[in-house]
Amino acid sequence: MTLVGVERFVVPRSLIKAGEAAIRRAGRRGNECFALWSGVIDGATFRVLTSHVPRQTAFQLESGVCVRVDGSELHRLNVWLFEAGQRLGVQIHSHPTDAYHSDTDDAFPIITTLGGLSIVVPWFGAEPWFSPGTAAYRLQPPSRWREVPDPDFRRLVELTD
Repeated sequence: MTLVGVERFVVPRSLIKAGEAAIRRAGRRGNECFALWSGVIDGATFRVLTSHVPRQTAFQLESGVCVRVDGSELHRLNVWLFEAGQRLGVQIHSHPTDAYHSDTDDAFPIITTLGGLSIVVPWFGAEPWFSPGTAAYRLQPPSRWREVPDPDFRRLVELTD
């Protein structure tokens, strides 16, 4: 099942805090970080139910920074998702400067389901995730990340209390 038909991602604000805190903690050390949202599809709506910050390894290289989530952690997460009856719908990660989808982001996403959402936050997440400068992308056929313009992103993601 894909997420191509999803027209709205509904996210409780309470689930944003843990991911934002983890991304900022990593950023203070000069590292990128990944957070993930899982949930269920309800018609044309993806309802986010759980926030995940998987175990990950950050790298600071001469060419830049990156982060990796190992296969064993992805397996653990997939078992949890299966048992909970949820699926991944959104990945969020930080960049040290401007938010954009890099070649590495395109080649090695955690979200691989068509219609999945990738949110990139600038400045190691120093600002709230839904501030100007945040970039969003959706995985479109044939497996290409396409930028979601800001006005569309604001309609696509609905924050709830």
